[in-house]
Amino acid sequence: MSGVSRDELRKVPYIDYIPSDGRTVFLQPFLDSRDNTFKMFVPQGEKLTWIFAEPVAACYYSDRILDESKDIYLEFIDIIGRHYSFDSVIKSSLKIVRDIENCAVIIEKYFLFLDQFRKTKDVSTNFLVVTDLEYFFGNVRSLYDLLHSVVKDLWKRATMKNLPKTFHDMVKWNAEDLRRKYALPEPLIKCYVESKDFFLKCKGIRDAIYHRGFDIQIVYCTEDGFAFQKDSSLFPNPLTSEFDIWPAAKIKENGLVSVLALISHVNKKILEFSDVFSEALIRSIQPLPPISKTCKIFLRGPFIHHLLKLDEYLNRQWIEASW
Repeated sequence: MSGVSRDELRKVPYIDYIPSDGRTVFLQPFLDSRDNTFKMFVPQGEKLTWIFAEPVAACYYSDRILDESKDIYLEFIDIIGRHYSFDSVIKSSLKIVRDIENCAVIIEKYFLFLDQFRKTKDVSTNFLVVTDLEYFFGNVRSLYDLLHSVVKDLWKRATMKNLPKTFHDMVKWNAEDLRRKYALPEPLIKCYVESKDFFLKCKGIRDAIYHRGFDIQIVYCTEDGFAFQKDSSLFPNPLTSEFDIWPAAKIKENGLVSVLALISHVNKKILEFSDVFSEALIRSIQPLPPISKTCKIFLRGPFIHHLLKLDEYLNRQWIEASW
């Protein structure tokens, strides 16, 4: 954006403040309320031109969420784009968006694999689910580290002090250590400390898969969903022992529990954490004037609807073919 003049930026309807503090302007599609169409301003040298650009898988600016069936508001993405939009922070936030989209893609593939099993009755479909679960916990670890990288970046800008490189390097310290070693504000300390247990569960599973040769082993195929054996002395499984999310009424008579419930639970915890993290960030590092006061930033994607149904999936756990 360095080559675009401030006069050009003033033409963008959703921009209320043009920063001179090192931030960039996060140009994305926006809903033009004057004619109810999506437009996007695109740099061309020192000028801006606009095009019609309805988002399919993208962030967008609007004064309201436009389609509650496929759009989601994530406070973390919104405050980064409007308050902390330094180049390096925006790059990290776009990677966060991709990982969040991948959280939804995992569920889409779950249903594709389930449909394939129902049609073919081929139990080897379980290998597809196992591979996705292995990827899923890698994606979870990536998300936590990217969220931390944003705080690390902004903390260095605000204080000229370095934080450890990874999320794990932060949560291995207790609250007093974080206070003494890094002089972190209390909201961020609380956020790291309270997220430790869940993060370490996910990290432990990821590390067992990626570094210690843990084999998820058996995923069972049933007509209403893929399943683990919950309590098996023959095949102990940390994916079931680390999480208590399967009420007795949802456990099948043969002790099988829902894979969908596990994916939904982990996704829900991540999204909840991103909101808590964003609140801690705002309270800890002074937010800069918002680039847009009239609009917020929302996320749209072809599979985002799954993230809007996490409570439903977690409550149902088993999805019959007629659903």
